[in-house]
Amino acid sequence: MRKLLFVLAFTFIGQQAFSQMYIVTLSETHQSGAHSVCTGPNQPQPFLTIVEPSGNIQYVCLSTNLLGINSYVLGEINQALNNIINQGYKLIETNDASLVSNSHYLAIGKTWYFAIP
Repeated sequence: MRKLLFVLAFTFIGQQAFSQMYIVTLSETHQSGAHSVCTGPNQPQPFLTIVEPSGNIQYVCLSTNLLGINSYVLGEINQALNNIINQGYKLIETNDASLVSNSHYLAIGKTWYFAIP
C-alpha cells in the first residue's frame, strides 16, 4: 500500500511540474518556414514564440526587421519575459546560445524556460 501511495504521489507531483511551464524562443520568419505570422515589408521580421502551460502558442512580433542591439528590441523582449515573471513564474533554464552574438546581433534560437517554483 505504501508503494502504491508513493507512486501515485510521485506521478501527481511530476504532472504538476510539467504542466506549469512556459517556453519562449526568439525566432525569425524565414527560418521557421511555415510561420509567416510576422513578415515585414521587405525583410523577415523577428518574433518570440511563447508556448503556454496549456499548450497554446502565442507569437509576439518584434517591431524591427533587424536584430541588431538597440534598446527598443531589448525592451520588447524584456516586456514579454516580464509578463510571464509577473504571473509567478521564474526563469529556470536557458539554452546554451547567448542572447547577443559576437557581431552584436541578437541570436536566433535563444530559448528561455520558466516554471512555477
